[in-house]
Amino acid sequence: MFFALRDLRSARWRFVLITGVVLLLSVLVAGLLGLTAGLANQSVSALRALGSNNSDFVLPADDKGPIDLDRAALTNEQIADVRAESPSAVPVGIARVTLDNGTETGVSVVALGLADEVGSVTPPAPGAVLLSAGVSDELGGNADQISVSGTQLTAAGDAGDLWHSHTPVVVTDLDTWATLAPRGGTATAMAVPADTVSQNVASEGSGLTLVDSDGLVNALPSHRAENTSLNTMTYMLIAVTALVVGAFFTVWGMQRRRDVAILKALGASTRAVVRDSVGQAALVLVVGITGGVAIAALVGLVAGGAVPFVVSANTTVVPAALLAVLGLAGAAISLRPVVTADPNSALGAAR
Repeated sequence: MFFALRDLRSARWRFVLITGVVLLLSVLVAGLLGLTAGLANQSVSALRALGSNNSDFVLPADDKGPIDLDRAALTNEQIADVRAESPSAVPVGIARVTLDNGTETGVSVVALGLADEVGSVTPPAPGAVLLSAGVSDELGGNADQISVSGTQLTAAGDAGDLWHSHTPVVVTDLDTWATLAPRGGTATAMAVPADTVSQNVASEGSGLTLVDSDGLVNALPSHRAENTSLNTMTYMLIAVTALVVGAFFTVWGMQRRRDVAILKALGASTRAVVRDSVGQAALVLVVGITGGVAIAALVGLVAGGAVPFVVSANTTVVPAALLAVLGLAGAAISLRPVVTADPNSALGAAR
């Protein structure tokens, strides 16, 4: 690393420039991943909570697959068929309702009705409701009573950070949910213990399909489209980072080709100069990526209340490791000028 460190000091502004570029790209990648995770949390956190114990779910379906959860409704006959196979199946209701808050428009929320505990969500007593953090924020604090279309409900506690399609969630028992959302049918889906229901229940003509917890999340088309778009942008940014680092070290390797040839003429092995060049790239990547991810995480923590943003290992450590690996791969691919530097050319140039 002796030559690499001297190189970094002698051409410091050149390395400051590429380190700054890597830092900015890292801010973009980590920031986009944080926003993607935040948007996903506000889209399907309620569904993920329902599937947290790896339950399976029976959903209404047509010939294209599960029906959009915002339109899905099970009939009493379908519920009876599922319970015939799995007596412990739990009906789940999901529907949009409007809370009365004294304004003309009210507050739009999603009512989640459960006949029993599903995943990490437990329904309150009949006539009561659990408010998610988003609903409490909308109502401006701790509300003891809420009203939905004239029906008074007692706020019995906190439902946690539950969202569905970017709308805050309230949790009730299934009978109360049916009175709040009469257009939602008897239930939206059935939660069944994993592997207790055979695919027979979803036979052709039954109008049902059996999915796991991931399939439940994918039954929300808006989430699929949103997540796919954001992930595509993230992958493109990661690829651009690898290309930028590779291009920089390709040009840098061509410019220092004569210096490397002199080193080889003095006895340095090819392995030593390659190790020196990769170490140089690693230093640039570590400083740039660490700084960029730290800035993105700090901005996310500060702005987390205003925009959906999640700071976690998946939005900091994972992208940092991925950028480092791809950046080193790009630098390694660009080593050809260093590997092929001929010591004879240095000796010839000196004569």
